[in-house]
Amino acid sequence: MNLEHPEIKPPLCGAEWAVRAETYAALVSEHLSPCTVWLDAGCGWRLLEDDLDPLEDWLVGHCRFIVGMDVSVAAHRNVNSLVRGSIYALPFADDSIDLVTCNMVVEHLDDPGKAFAEVARCLRPSGALIVHTPNLLNYGIFGNAVASRLIPEKWRLRMIHGTDDRRPEDFFPVRYKANTMRSLLGLLDAAGFEVHQQKAVPQQGPFFRKTRRLERFLMKLTPNSGLLVCAHKSAAQSQSFRISNMNAI
Repeated sequence: MNLEHPEIKPPLCGAEWAVRAETYAALVSEHLSPCTVWLDAGCGWRLLEDDLDPLEDWLVGHCRFIVGMDVSVAAHRNVNSLVRGSIYALPFADDSIDLVTCNMVVEHLDDPGKAFAEVARCLRPSGALIVHTPNLLNYGIFGNAVASRLIPEKWRLRMIHGTDDRRPEDFFPVRYKANTMRSLLGLLDAAGFEVHQQKAVPQQGPFFRKTRRLERFLMKLTPNSGLLVCAHKSAAQSQSFRISNMNAI
């Protein structure tokens, strides 16, 4: 529910297959208003999965302005303002953005702490960062992390392609340097953020059909496959940026 407009709710379908995406979208919706300037960092070509078009359209329609940024971006389903850039050096001014989202992005970063600090620079005082990323303590995610170190990348990507409907060009190397709740919260704190919400998102089903019986057992041991965290730029961080800018003059 939107904090400034509590009567406005996003169109959630409640389907079991949409649990992860809808949990993320509902948290984003709480930070949208007619005044919100929103950056979706690592935007890809759409905000949510293919079957959630109405929800994605609703999110885009309930902010003042949304920018999509990625290292290479040519088109997006419903974000018109697209820029190429790195999350380590965002092409935006200090204190210029209200909301930054990183949806399945952080797991690919070599230095997530540096990225969080750069996001904090661009956020306005009390601005929000929402991170949705895999949980390394899930059996499937941990297996993928091990595979990324032991087998050639093209073989690993071929193996996981059967578990995901993304296009081949949407797969990237994984690093998992901020993919336990403890490590993620620690890096956000070091970057000057105050955590507003944190959630472990449950796995929705087995990754592979042929191993579904074994996986259902493993899902009981490690039920959560995703991490969802919302953190706000702290007042102390805002003050620190102002002092740094004054000293630079």
